[in-house]
Amino acid sequence: MDRVLPQLYKDYGEYSNYRNFPLDLDGLKPVERRVLLSAFTIAKSKFVKSRQVDAYTIGHFHPHGECYGTIVQMVRQGFLHGQGNFGTNIGVEPVGAAAPRYTECKMMQNTIRLAFEYIKYAPKIDTELGDKEPIHLPTMFPICLLGGDYTQGIGFGYKTFIPCYDIYDLTKRLLWLLGIRKYQPVIPPITDCRITSSKEDLKELLTTGQAKIEVEGIIIEDPLRNKVTLKSWPPGKRFESFLNKFQKEMDAGLIGFTDSSVTETEIVFQVLRERNRDKIFKEFVSKLKVMLKGVISFETRLVDINRKVILKSIDDMLIDTFNMFTSMNKAMLKDQIKTIEDDVKWLNTLTMIRPALSKCLKTLPDIETSIDFIAKESGVERKYVEEMLSKYKIRKLLTLDTDTYVLNKRQKEFKKDLKNLTDYVLNQYGV
Repeated sequence: MDRVLPQLYKDYGEYSNYRNFPLDLDGLKPVERRVLLSAFTIAKSKFVKSRQVDAYTIGHFHPHGECYGTIVQMVRQGFLHGQGNFGTNIGVEPVGAAAPRYTECKMMQNTIRLAFEYIKYAPKIDTELGDKEPIHLPTMFPICLLGGDYTQGIGFGYKTFIPCYDIYDLTKRLLWLLGIRKYQPVIPPITDCRITSSKEDLKELLTTGQAKIEVEGIIIEDPLRNKVTLKSWPPGKRFESFLNKFQKEMDAGLIGFTDSSVTETEIVFQVLRERNRDKIFKEFVSKLKVMLKGVISFETRLVDINRKVILKSIDDMLIDTFNMFTSMNKAMLKDQIKTIEDDVKWLNTLTMIRPALSKCLKTLPDIETSIDFIAKESGVERKYVEEMLSKYKIRKLLTLDTDTYVLNKRQKEFKKDLKNLTDYVLNQYGV
């Protein structure tokens, strides 16, 4: 018993990490992947109540409680298209989303192109509910590196804080890693703050997966009117902490503020006292600038295919996902070539049996006699003749166009793409 309990605790810890950290190949936590799968299944081309997507996810993939919070996150990140009030994080106080019965969502076409073009070829496993789900989505980039919000997670003994980037910057970085682009682009993470760290710090994040990036919030000064507009502050800091630092000035009636945020954060601070306005303004701005300096500690911890927590660089994530996406393309091209081979073989077989089939129509024997006669006359195995006659009507077998020129041409193109696989894949990245 003493030996069993530590193992059970370890197993639970690994399972907890698997649920809370993204997979390194597609950059998705299980619940995020399952929400996207559900939306792709029932809300691919039309808006569906968020509660329906939530219920489908719980009923087919994720029996661990409701997923509406993840749906809201996917909408805010731009991976799902939302209709209704999905809340906002801008301004003084975040505004929560409306209840799931009042909102709707559907797949974004960009998300389909990004991660679902080759979903048929992704390896599948059984869910806890007996359905099948892909181990990973066949995505072009790790999803956690996209969007506008950093991915966070806390597990057993680990935490993760993953940056996100502009997709065009990621493409440039990937091309450099593949040796296609000559000069190394040192790309910055997306932030609404001003990055003050050096290029070396940014490179460290890309090459190691962890770094401390210095930032400062953005303000717009208006000295003539003794007014300053706060546009952003470092992640991890709360607006209330700023107010506490200025409580003395506010209690004395020196400074006041209004939240003018609509589509972006705009918190306007105004000097209220007429006497010594310029001095009060300068002291306030100086103090505010100090408070707006901060450090973001990124640490890209993920789980691998064996559910082990790993620290992975941004560069390795890009390369491994590119290789996975390439393997999905390879599987697709091979499948298309095989399908065309089967179609050509079927049409050639039909061409062989047609003369004998026409003779049968004149004598009208019973079906069994017809099959034997056609097989003998055409030299085609009886089982193939029987399969054709059972699947298709005689009229279709006699009138179907059996010219294989177009099919052979398409097969030749697929074989060429398979031979030049890397170029074929890169074309999909817009290169």
